[in-house]
Amino acid sequence: MEAKDVCVEIENDEFYSKFLVDTVKPLVGENISVSDQVSRLAQGIEKLSKSLEKQVLAKHNDLLTQASHISDLETTLESVQSQVQGLLRGAEKLKDRVHTPHRALEEQTTMLERVQETCNLLRHAAKMLALWNKLASIKDNPPKEAIILFELNELIGDYDFEGIVLLEEVLKEVEHRKKELLDNSTALLQSSLLNGEKEKLLQCFKVFHNLQCTNEQIRNSVDSILNDLKKEIGNALNVQMVSIEVKKSSSGRVAPGKANIMNAQDFKNKLWDNIDKLFRVEMYNNCTKVIMLQNVVNELHAIGNFRNIAKTFWSDLCTVFSSELEKSPLNVNQSVEIDFPRLLKCFNDLLSKLKCKDLEINRSSLTKWENSFLSKSLGKLLEPVRSMWHLSQVPNMDQIDNAVRIIAEALSISLGDKQLSISLANSVAKCIKQMNVEAEQRLSLDSDVAQIIEPPTSSQQKNADLCNALYYFSSQIRRVLVNMNSMLPQESVQIVQSSLKDVTSLSVLQLFAESIKNSLFIILMTMHDEPDLTRSDDPTGKSLSCSPYMKELQQFVSRCKDIYLSMFSEKAALNECCTTIAKATVERFIQHVCNVQPLSKFGRIKLQIDCKHLETALAPLVSDMSELGDQSRQLKALSLLLEKSPQDIVKSQSEGASLPYSLVMMFLFSYAGPQLIAPHTCAGWNIQKLMQWLDSHKKEKERLDFVAGALQRYQNHVRQNQIATYDEVYPILLQLLEDGRNTLKQEK
Repeated sequence: MEAKDVCVEIENDEFYSKFLVDTVKPLVGENISVSDQVSRLAQGIEKLSKSLEKQVLAKHNDLLTQASHISDLETTLESVQSQVQGLLRGAEKLKDRVHTPHRALEEQTTMLERVQETCNLLRHAAKMLALWNKLASIKDNPPKEAIILFELNELIGDYDFEGIVLLEEVLKEVEHRKKELLDNSTALLQSSLLNGEKEKLLQCFKVFHNLQCTNEQIRNSVDSILNDLKKEIGNALNVQMVSIEVKKSSSGRVAPGKANIMNAQDFKNKLWDNIDKLFRVEMYNNCTKVIMLQNVVNELHAIGNFRNIAKTFWSDLCTVFSSELEKSPLNVNQSVEIDFPRLLKCFNDLLSKLKCKDLEINRSSLTKWENSFLSKSLGKLLEPVRSMWHLSQVPNMDQIDNAVRIIAEALSISLGDKQLSISLANSVAKCIKQMNVEAEQRLSLDSDVAQIIEPPTSSQQKNADLCNALYYFSSQIRRVLVNMNSMLPQESVQIVQSSLKDVTSLSVLQLFAESIKNSLFIILMTMHDEPDLTRSDDPTGKSLSCSPYMKELQQFVSRCKDIYLSMFSEKAALNECCTTIAKATVERFIQHVCNVQPLSKFGRIKLQIDCKHLETALAPLVSDMSELGDQSRQLKALSLLLEKSPQDIVKSQSEGASLPYSLVMMFLFSYAGPQLIAPHTCAGWNIQKLMQWLDSHKKEKERLDFVAGALQRYQNHVRQNQIATYDEVYPILLQLLEDGRNTLKQEK
């Protein structure tokens, strides 16, 4: 059996395979007895031994060859080892030949470095002595002295001169002179800032620049000023000190035997006196110092870029003030919250006196008090508005005047600060909105609020009173804005004016306008029932008056104006409402006139008279008809149209008449014979249906298409019935239709 087969047999055998793993577990628990297991192991070992013997016998020549090669390899290795030993001895000798001159070169280099260092030391010492001698000869020239001291200081910092006896005294004197010069310049800086001596300040900063300590000196000076101001702010806001001062000032009026109790108003007055004095004196004086410091530094361009000294100081000062105010007792904070505009005025007045364009109030540091003030101001503004609507009663003029007075006060206290003014204007806008909401909630929406038959109902009267109250409120606020316009920021004025746009009587007036228009439309509808419009007799030489429907319309308009519309005081809204009614009436009148059929020559003269009387009928609503714009021009054009022949009408339209082509074409159907039927009649509509269609189809193209449909039907009728000639109006209508469509294309 081959060796490979023996290995495969052992690996696949269930018993032998357990001995091929790394960890062999005891086989005592197996079903095979121990003696059988030993026997089988012996058999397996014997098989492996026989397999090994066969392999050795089969390859003994190769094994002998490899054994001889091993002895040759050992001989070769011994030869290589002897050569390596010789190489190591040669390397050691080469190392000695290289290291010896290197050590000598290193020692010489060290000596050269020491010599060079000594030379530099001597050279620096000589330069220092020369500078020292030069310094001794300088008198009363601190900037030049500072230059020399700075150079000496740089030389001293380059090397360690300790142990050089010759320089010990010089080193001490240099340090002393530098400290003395710096102290003197610092003292001169403080005195110059205090006295406002600009020339001396310039000299100080030249010294600082030459000593390379400008930044440090500026920072120390500004910090010192800021610390002094912090103490002054703390003292001004110190409630105990304020109380003591109030008690001292009021000691003379304390009743005998009674405790000296500080009056709240006295405390408030004294506190604000302290704050006013703080800004007017201490803060102004110290800010002036910093600004002068900034100006001097700006003049000395060579000393570096220090453009934000004053700006940074002011920002820090606002933060310090806010911090000190935050730490103050509750009554101090409450006083500041209530009179926050006064605090802003102190800031703004200070900035105005300082006249430094880079400075502005750090609003973020005052946010807490500003928000609290705005919150209380909004509550103060809303309170009279809410109280005046108690028990759903319409507010009287005194209540409205009180609310307006509070609004005027709110706007006036912010005059010194634009941002606060805008914030308060927003609060006023909320107050106005609240007033409008309160009124709208009380407006009656009953079914009778728009009736125009009986005398005004209680609901109508209440709605009018509410509108009038709102109008009085808005007009008074507008008067306040006019009086304060030159003082208030335009942004604030615009905010309040925008909020007033929603305060109007127009919504209630529109209810009346719709009812009045509908009634007027019904009256105009009776135009088609007038017998005079179809009379065939000649009107020449006859004295004609307006039609009965026109008289009725005139009486109705006058009655509505006197009884219903006169209840409202807001002229602008009333005029807009009246103009809307008048425009709709004229427009509907023109539509009816252009669609009256049949219509005789007598009827045209009668309608021409009605056109003139319509202006009289609408006079209670519109004093000047030209205010109606297109409607006024169209009414005049209609009056002229009624006296023209169809041919003249075509000519006037081509010359740019005011009436739309569609209405002129509808009017020309009244000249046609019975075969050429009007568009609405052709559609099977009555006049009421036609008016509804015209209201919902305002575009001229749709109206032209509507008339064109009637013309097409007439053309089909002529062809079907083989009528020899067209109606004489038909070509005129076709010409107008074409002209109208061309005009629409040009307008596009």
